[in-house]
Parts: sequence; C-alpha cells; structure tokens
Amino acid sequence: MLPVLWTAKKTNEWVLNKAGDWSKEELLDSVKARKLAYYGHTMRKQGSCLEKEIMQRTMPGTGRRRRPRTACMDNIKTWTGLPVEESIRMTEDRDKWKRYVHGVATLGSRTAKEHNFVALLSCSCFDC
Repeated sequence: MLPVLWTAKKTNEWVLNKAGDWSKEELLDSVKARKLAYYGHTMRKQGSCLEKEIMQRTMPGTGRRRRPRTACMDNIKTWTGLPVEESIRMTEDRDKWKRYVHGVATLGSRTAKEHNFVALLSCSCFDC
C-alpha cells in the first residue's frame, strides 16, 4: 500500500497516479481484503467491545436525522453476499474466513453468489 496518511486530503486521481503500476481494481481489491480481514479479527473478539459495537452499529443513542452514511456492515454484506449473522458465524473459524476473504477480494467481476459457489468448491474442508 501507499504511505499516504488517512488525514491527508488527496484526490482519487492523485492516489492512482502515485500508485503507478497498480490498477484501480488492484487497489480496491487490496482495500477490500484488508477491510474484510479486520472485520473477521474484530468479530472474533470475545465479549462486548467498542470496536464491535461501532462496526455493528449497536451503540445506544439516537441516530442522525439526515441520510445515514454507508456503514461497514453494508460493505460486508455487499462483498460477501451473506447475511450478517452468517458472516459473523463464519468469522469464528479463522482459517475458513481467511480462505473466504481471499476469494472475495480476488472476486473481480463475478457476483457474490457465483463466488459463494466457487468458494464451496475450492474449500479443503468438508464441513463448509
């Protein structure tokens, strides 16, 4: 990844020009893989923690009155094609989630439903 701080005000074009050999799809796949890996890491934590509450939007309080931002869980549902409960259950098995994330991140133009079928075929365990 590029050594660009998240606080730096850089345009998408600047980042793509700085990336050089990386294509836009490769950068997006890298971000997707990192985000999914972090999601799995966070969901495997035992008990209640602030990171889990923020990610699942279960914090107490009133929501905003304007249009809600895209949440992390929205991206997870879109990328995996799984319901939230199923993805949380899948993260409990670290190796299985790691294989799944690798497949989703390199999905390319396939749909999530097609990927689920391919992931099941390429899974090395029988309890998938």
